[in-house]
Amino acid sequence: MKRTQIYLDEEIYKYLKAESKRTGKSLSEIIREKLRTDLKKSKENLLKAIEETAGIWQYKTDNVEEALRNLRKGKRIDSI
Repeated sequence: MKRTQIYLDEEIYKYLKAESKRTGKSLSEIIREKLRTDLKKSKENLLKAIEETAGIWQYKTDNVEEALRNLRKGKRIDSI
């Protein structure tokens, strides 16, 4: 675990102190839990976006350079 120092505005600090008192957890543990939750949501959202968009490009090709050349020439990419 790495140690770090952060500055909190008064509103956040009061919230964390109240949460600490209510749960019996340290400020550090509450902050770590909130960050873990946020990072997990971000990762899940990214994976969901990837799954939703995977395969939508109908002109899939392994030869990207040739596909781009054809697009620049105004040719359709029917059977690459």
